[in-house]
Amino acid sequence: MDAIAKVVEGISAEISSLKEQRHAAHAEAERAGERLKELSGQKAPLPSGTVSSEREGRKELLAAMEDLADVLNKESAVLSRTKALAEEAARELDRLILEAEVRYHEAEKRLAQRRYEELCRTRYSIDGEAEQVMANLAEVLDRLESLHADQVRSAADAEEAYLVQEEVSDMIENWLARRLGRWLSLGSSEKYDAPLPELDALALKPEPERGRAPGRGGAHTS
Repeated sequence: MDAIAKVVEGISAEISSLKEQRHAAHAEAERAGERLKELSGQKAPLPSGTVSSEREGRKELLAAMEDLADVLNKESAVLSRTKALAEEAARELDRLILEAEVRYHEAEKRLAQRRYEELCRTRYSIDGEAEQVMANLAEVLDRLESLHADQVRSAADAEEAYLVQEEVSDMIENWLARRLGRWLSLGSSEKYDAPLPELDALALKPEPERGRAPGRGGAHTS
């Protein structure tokens, strides 16, 4: 795998992990908050000190209620601290996720740029194939033109010149137009005399062959 692709994959996994941690922190803060509400409703008032304590067990009840209130207060303090820490952790995770998403976006841009360069190199190669096919076609058409000239002479010698009245160039032009019509234009074509790999602005010449300035005939990437 390409190094940049590995970076993108790593950052993506990092973001997923951070989001899971943030979800857990939010859940812990909510749990602590709900428990605090429950404790708030459970705190019963202590028996009034003005009531006579002569009844047997009154002092024991008062002590038990005080112990219970102390336990509930301690639990409330722990839960409040837990809730605050969980909310602080969630805020910090939000910040880390935002930073990671920025890094992910930049890494994806680099990956796309690398992919674009690869496509440009592939395009240069395909342009070369097209140029070779065109060279082969031009050679075949030259042979056909020569053959046509021989046919014209032979037909004239046989006093049957009417057999080859159609110009081969007209036939080939129409034949090409039917098959390549969507690639042809009625405008001036002098600028297309150069080989296709040189004309194609989106084709990138391989490193050993590159030497001209960026622009037409070679995609320029930073």
